[in-house]
Amino acid sequence: MKKILFLFFSVSILFSSCAKEDDLGKSLIDTSTPELNDVDQWIRENYTYPFNVEVKYRWDNSELDNSKILTPPAKDDVIPFLDNMKKIWIDPYVNAGGIDFMKRFIPKQMILIGSHNYNDNGSIVLGQAEGGRKISLFDLNYINFDFTGMSDWEKGKAMEPILRVFKTMHHEFGHILHQTVAYPIEYKKICTEYTSNWMNYSDSDARKLGFITGYSMLNPDEDFVEMLSVFLMSGNAGWNEIIDGIHIYDENWDYDKAAQDVAKGKIREKEKIMADYMLQVWNVNIYDLQNEIEGILTGIQSEE
Repeated sequence: MKKILFLFFSVSILFSSCAKEDDLGKSLIDTSTPELNDVDQWIRENYTYPFNVEVKYRWDNSELDNSKILTPPAKDDVIPFLDNMKKIWIDPYVNAGGIDFMKRFIPKQMILIGSHNYNDNGSIVLGQAEGGRKISLFDLNYINFDFTGMSDWEKGKAMEPILRVFKTMHHEFGHILHQTVAYPIEYKKICTEYTSNWMNYSDSDARKLGFITGYSMLNPDEDFVEMLSVFLMSGNAGWNEIIDGIHIYDENWDYDKAAQDVAKGKIREKEKIMADYMLQVWNVNIYDLQNEIEGILTGIQSEE
């Protein structure tokens, strides 16, 4: 009986103490639901709900390198950019590999930046990926999808930044795939001239050595994703023109067909390994994927 009375007395003291706590006032943490504007709602319907992706376009310096001078994208540019990214990158992969494939591998956070992101050497960063879960995209304020009244030449120039930024998306997505399941080791043995001084090679010079771009000379992984992204964004005819356009001359400026055939053969060998890998591992036919993307890009450029 004494134990029961003691327990009751202790509990009474506890509740009495809680009741006498001071009022701490209103919480400083904002737990209210943020008001959604038209851009936020569009993002929810097209990215967040179907793919569980967070898209941040408002300024948030915690997401960026504070040593860089960067600016957010113009609000009016956000939906056109994201809509075209869905058409050029997300939807084709959904059609090729299935919705579950894309839900699994799409980066879950996207940061949109309006300005250029310059390196110390003057080069420009088009995109940055972090662990396959977050990607930052730059240059949005320099991309225009409204071709109204443009001449064919002006449309061609307007397409250049579009091709660059979405090539970057395919490049970074290629990293996510090969970091999940590695491509065959044989790919790494095709070329041996990898170098940290890749910036000293033009794309034309790199192709003479069997690389698709200068940047692909950095290491085999960059080589693989550069091959994939250039292949997908060039279209069938454009891809073949790149390879057919490799011309090599010897020190006497005589046409060196043997060296040229070696360079072309290396790129074609990489293409075959890449195509087999994508089909066998991910059930994605890159030739069908290339064809779909080419049709979308042609449609964008032909808009009046």
